[in-house]
Amino acid sequence: MASETKKNSNATRKKVRIKKIIERLKKAHPDAKLDLDFTNPLELLIALILAAQARDDLVNRVTADLFKKYRTAEHYASAPLPELEEQVRKINFYRNKTRSIHNCCSEIVKRFKGKVPDKLDDLLTLPGVGRKTANIVLGNAFGQQTIGVDTHVMRLSQRLGLTNNTNPDKIEFDLMPLVPEKQRVRFCHLLQYHGRRVCVAKSPRCPACTIKSLCPYPNKTES
Repeated sequence: MASETKKNSNATRKKVRIKKIIERLKKAHPDAKLDLDFTNPLELLIALILAAQARDDLVNRVTADLFKKYRTAEHYASAPLPELEEQVRKINFYRNKTRSIHNCCSEIVKRFKGKVPDKLDDLLTLPGVGRKTANIVLGNAFGQQTIGVDTHVMRLSQRLGLTNNTNPDKIEFDLMPLVPEKQRVRFCHLLQYHGRRVCVAKSPRCPACTIKSLCPYPNKTES
């Protein structure tokens, strides 16, 4: 009973701290958003498959032409693989990613009438789509309040003491009850920008950090 009370108390403190973290990060990064360019769920799904271990700015340069040529899941599914590979060859692992895009869109055509599904369980059945990708699509293309655990969300949630887990799925489950429901997608964007600009992996700029007083490691770097 005592351990359960302590657990609830810790969760309450984390919720209060997360609300303060969100408010401060909103002021520090008012421009925080998903950095991949897209206009519909299919474009975002394709961009996310290409973005694995690749820079967002490079993906955006490649998809600028790609999205003009291929506008539907049917277009990707029917495109010859060599032709599709040529369109994305600047991206690392482009052959594997091309196959993932082709197979994913083939399944969308076959099972979902050419439309990207808006349910997590359905998205997870598609080739090349894991929980992170599925949640980012649901949150940013369908307006659902999900948490997509990318490298920045993972690293900062650990550093901020919001989770002790290293598995992205478990981190998602830790964060979901703590982050205010209407702020979940925004929370991810804020952590991503803060992770790139201030709380970088090897040399975090702790003295310049707006949430330093809310962090368990406020002096990780002194200068």
